[in-house]
Amino acid sequence: MSGSATDTAPAGRATFPHGLRAEWIKIRTMRSTIHVILGTLAFCVGLASLNGTSAGGEYGDMTAADQASFDPLATSLRGYLLAQIALGLLGALVITSEYGARTIVSTLTAVPHRARVLAAKATVLVAVVLPVGLLVSFSGFLVGQAALAGADAPHLGLSDPQALRGILGGGLYLTLAGLFGLAIGAVVRSTTATVTTLFGALLIVQAFAPALPGALGDRVAKYWPPLAGGQIITGYRDPALLAPWSGLAVMAGCVAALLTAAFIVFRKRDA
Repeated sequence: MSGSATDTAPAGRATFPHGLRAEWIKIRTMRSTIHVILGTLAFCVGLASLNGTSAGGEYGDMTAADQASFDPLATSLRGYLLAQIALGLLGALVITSEYGARTIVSTLTAVPHRARVLAAKATVLVAVVLPVGLLVSFSGFLVGQAALAGADAPHLGLSDPQALRGILGGGLYLTLAGLFGLAIGAVVRSTTATVTTLFGALLIVQAFAPALPGALGDRVAKYWPPLAGGQIITGYRDPALLAPWSGLAVMAGCVAALLTAAFIVFRKRDA
């Protein structure tokens, strides 16, 4: 009886704030965290400058139809394609690194409430990824629009409603990508398998969607969550696709469903 009381005492003391502090220490001390953040920011800013300069230089030679559909917002925020993979990988590493090093056993010993562990990981991940996503979007927007302005091509200012939606929505989308990685990582428990899944879901389907036949291609382009969510960083409105916030809602619903599945699997499966 006394042995049982001893075993359950740590569980009573391991509150959610304790879990948050532990997960914050883990993500802050992972060497990959700072590398992913700085690498993502540098790549997205560089790509925004390159895209803005290239697209701006070509604008004068475009046809009238191409000029009418020219999208300054998407031009400067195109770096989200790689950023979603990078931050999705960071989300995955929050849990797959523990499975790889087998430290997940000590984590679950200290905090036996598995739902509390995963919730703490998700909360800390959002606290890190959301500011990074907003910074990536904001920096990419400023650099990209400056490059377009320098080329005398159409560009946006921060006061433009599209600008606020693109920057805020881009940050939210990248946060969802991080949670997407966490959910996949919790289910498959392998960093390599999670990276493969991220590339397939976030990039490969997007690349091959236009090649799919007829109605199937149209539905994938419209409703595949990463494609639908990516509409949030576009300024040109394609009537065949979902509206920006509706598309982001589809992505959010997909991530919520995956996180629910992750919670169920994480609670029931052995470490």
